[in-house]
Amino acid sequence: MARKKTEETTEEVVEKQEVTEETTEEVVETVSVKKSVTLTKDGVSFTLSDPIMISAFENQGYEVEE
Repeated sequence: MARKKTEETTEEVVEKQEVTEETTEEVVETVSVKKSVTLTKDGVSFTLSDPIMISAFENQGYEVEE
């Protein structure tokens, strides 16, 4: 009778993970004060209060009337 030799190998794997969690919370408060502005170009005037529209008209060559 032949004997089988069984060899059992146990390998322990230790994995080290370093987790760094950084949370930055930025709170931005925007206070919107709508102010009407009159823009004029070539005798054509517009009165606007939206800052984005005012910027767009200024980019098209309209000038703010004081």
